[in-house]
Amino acid sequence: MNDAEMRRRELLRQTRKLYDEKPDIPAVHPRYGNIYHSLYENEEEQEASGSSFYIRLVIGILCFICFVYMDQSKVSVAEVDSTAIVNQIEKDMDAETIKEVWKQL
Repeated sequence: MNDAEMRRRELLRQTRKLYDEKPDIPAVHPRYGNIYHSLYENEEEQEASGSSFYIRLVIGILCFICFVYMDQSKVSVAEVDSTAIVNQIEKDMDAETIKEVWKQL
């Protein structure tokens, strides 16, 4: 896909958003239906799949808040405290060790 085609698609998307067009499939001759679906249905699926970023962001923030709380109040959860977490993060791992662990699972 070249730059001109990407620019045209972006302008079309912005125009649809501006005029609040519903993404209904226009009347397309059956001969060209497969081409239309391959071009435009994939864009809608890609836009829908990008929504997990905010969920991952919230989970990451909650994990960080829990870590800071554990560190400040010296709380141990399941016999793990903040220093153990830091030690595991800083620990160097070999790729071979990781492969062996995955094979054992």
